[in-house]
Formats: sequence, structure tokens, C-alpha cells
Amino acid sequence: MPAVVGGAVALGGAGLVSRLSDDSPATLTVAGSPTPSALATAAEAPVAPAPDAIAASGRALSVQEIFAQRSPGVVRVTVGGESAASPVGQLGTGFVIEGDRHILTNAHVVDDATQAQVTFEDGTRVTAKVLGTDGDTDLAVLEAERIPAGARPLPLGSITALEVGDPVVAIGNPLNFDRTVTTGIVSALERSIQSPSGFRIQNVVQTDAAINQGNSGGPLFDGAGRVVGINTQIASENGGSIGIGFAVPIDTIRPVAESIIATGTPKHAWIGITGAPLTPDVAKNNGTPGLRGVMVAKLDDRGPAKKARLRAATSGAESDSPKGGDIITQVNGRPVTDMADVSQAVASRRVGDSLSVEVIRDGKRISTTLTLADRPDDIR
Repeated sequence: MPAVVGGAVALGGAGLVSRLSDDSPATLTVAGSPTPSALATAAEAPVAPAPDAIAASGRALSVQEIFAQRSPGVVRVTVGGESAASPVGQLGTGFVIEGDRHILTNAHVVDDATQAQVTFEDGTRVTAKVLGTDGDTDLAVLEAERIPAGARPLPLGSITALEVGDPVVAIGNPLNFDRTVTTGIVSALERSIQSPSGFRIQNVVQTDAAINQGNSGGPLFDGAGRVVGINTQIASENGGSIGIGFAVPIDTIRPVAESIIATGTPKHAWIGITGAPLTPDVAKNNGTPGLRGVMVAKLDDRGPAKKARLRAATSGAESDSPKGGDIITQVNGRPVTDMADVSQAVASRRVGDSLSVEVIRDGKRISTTLTLADRPDDIR
């Protein structure tokens, strides 16, 4: 099992799950530089569509197009002063989003700091206030003093259409090498990782795009150049990239960021159920062979699901064979096959939003609507 480097939790074993902020930048001896003739001039470079037009089209882009169009919105985030052990302080990556000078990065990049230094592609360096952090999603929201004109906000996408094998691109500052672009594929979906607070982040995107310390807080783009996740951890034997990286889905990040911007406090949508997978045996034991969905194993008395009168299992809730509970088959009109689908539907919405749920109860199809609540602090 992995251990956390630079975080608070050690799980033992030879492997590592490493946070991607960096306080030990690499050094490089420069052997030479390309001659001017080897570099394309601005006049020679093709004019690409504006980011919003690209994102709206949904067409596949080349890595070169994604880098050219999105790199100006990616920033270097530095926290803390110089020291012998850390010449640049703690280093991470962030990116500009729509709004009033807002930038997203990882909570573990800024730690307990109240401000950070942000450097843009054109060299502009400004101070940014930390508006708020959320350890449960490893998110920090910054407000920069100003945003240079060329640093356009990045378009946000969704993981809902991602499939294993889809191309992805990361831009960041690994090991103090600014504006590094790497590419790979979605190597797995529906992973879970442990956040700095100890909370399990669900529906994490796994990628083989090379990411290292310093990539923390940077964007992971889909093939159309839309941000689908924030790079946060790697699995590694030695602290370096071996092709297993993790990005927190932007669907989970967006509503938490909105609550921090609005109130300074993170909020997390919650319905208050413990779900059990509807395996073939469980489905058969409940008289619904062949059905796909999630059994409601337990209900929290404080939760919206309880208030909406969903029913929990009447027996076997602690085992692998729960019986008698409602079987969730759809959420907001989308079929669900496991608890990850339910978690994603909830986490991608705001506290106070309505959620339609369809269940099978005693062989009958029942629909209900509940109002998402803010998750209690004691839920871990």
C-alpha cells in the first residue's frame, strides 16, 4: 500500500502516493539553446480559434493547439520565502477561471498561508489572496491582484463523457521546469484517493500523463482542451512519476469553489445514504434478477434521503447481502450502476439544488425529489 509524501498520512509499504507540490526544485546544466532559425515566429504561427469557440465545438485538438491556447491561463504558484533548502519556497501550479481574478490550485500547495505569489506566462508576478481552502477536495481558491490581458480563463468541462483510453493533456511546473506539457490517456476512472484531511475523494481520474512534484493544482485537459480535473497526487515507488497520476474531477471542484468564492467557506452537497452495490447475488436475493443499480443500505437521520422517505435495507445492511432497501436506478434521469455514479451526481451539484431519484421498491418504480443539504462535519 502507498504512503503519503508531504502529507499527513502514511499507509506503509514501499510505494508512495505523493502530493505534487514541490519544495525541492531540480537543477539542470544547459548545454545549448536553439538558434533563432529553429523557432517559429509569431507571424509564422497559425491563428487558432478563441478558447471558448474551441471548447464549444468539442472537436479533438492537437497537443500543440491545447498548449498554445490554454497555457496563458496556467500559472506558477509559489508560497513562502527562499531558504537554503527551498530556493523558491513551495511550488505548485494553478489556473485562471471565469470570475473576478479567481485562480484554482490545490489546498496542499498553499497549506495555511493567507497569500501566494502567482506568475503568469508573460512574466507578470502578482500577490494573490487565499480566499479559502477545502482539505476534503484538496482545493484552494485564490484571488489575484490583477490578471494580465493575455491570461484568459480556461473553459471547464466534465468527466461525465470521459472513457478509459481518451487522450488527456497536463500543463504545469514539475520540478521547477515552468510550462511543461505532458500527454497521455485516461488510464482508469472511478478511482478514490485520500485527501489531505483524510476524506476519500471519489470518481478521481487516473492518467498516465507524466506529472511530478510542482504539477499540483494544475489542469488536466480533455482532447477538446477543457479542464476535466486538477492534478493532485501520483502513485510512485520513489517519489517520481511512473505513469500513475490522479486528478480530482472538475465536476466535484466546481460547486465547492463556487461556495468558497461566495462565502469563504466550502460546502459539499450530501443526501445521507450508504449505498451497497447491486451485485447479481444481491439483485437475485431481492427478487430483481438482472437489475442494475445501488441498494440503499443505510440512511442518516439528518439527511435529505431520509426526509424524502427513501427506505434502507431491513436486513443484512452490515453484510454483502442487504435486503429490503430501495434500489436506486436513476438520478436526474441518468442510469446508475454503482455508488460512484450516485456520488458523482451529488458531488457535482450545489447545496440547495434539487435532485430527482428513481428507485425500485417492492417491484414498483417510484420517483421522488430531494433537496441537497450541506454535508455535516462529522461525516468522513
